[in-house]
Amino acid sequence: MPTLLTFNLAPQKRAALQVVALRCGCRIQAVPPERFGATLAQLLSGQEGQTAPEEPFGEELLVMDGLDQRRLGAVLSELRRRKIHIPLKAVVTPTNALWTPGELYAELCREREAIARGRPIHE
Repeated sequence: MPTLLTFNLAPQKRAALQVVALRCGCRIQAVPPERFGATLAQLLSGQEGQTAPEEPFGEELLVMDGLDQRRLGAVLSELRRRKIHIPLKAVVTPTNALWTPGELYAELCREREAIARGRPIHE
């Protein structure tokens, strides 16, 4: 089932996102900081195995998995329409599925900084 992984969302924002998820046919899964050492693939599959401790980050992050183009567009449109601002968003890819949330967060921050400076994202 299409899944929205959430990181560091306040309860009110998570509740608003739950409405979007239901409307768009997705499930929502809040990831607690103690699970930040798992890979995205492990989080999505529900694997509970040992994970390396990872420094939590404080910024809000939304990671979307299993959404086709139509559903992805619907989720993003609903977020805008309902004025639900989540600064960092990503779609799971075969590459980043093997990353921890912290690794994904660091990459998104690098990309954001490159865009702000008008530089290529990956040099």
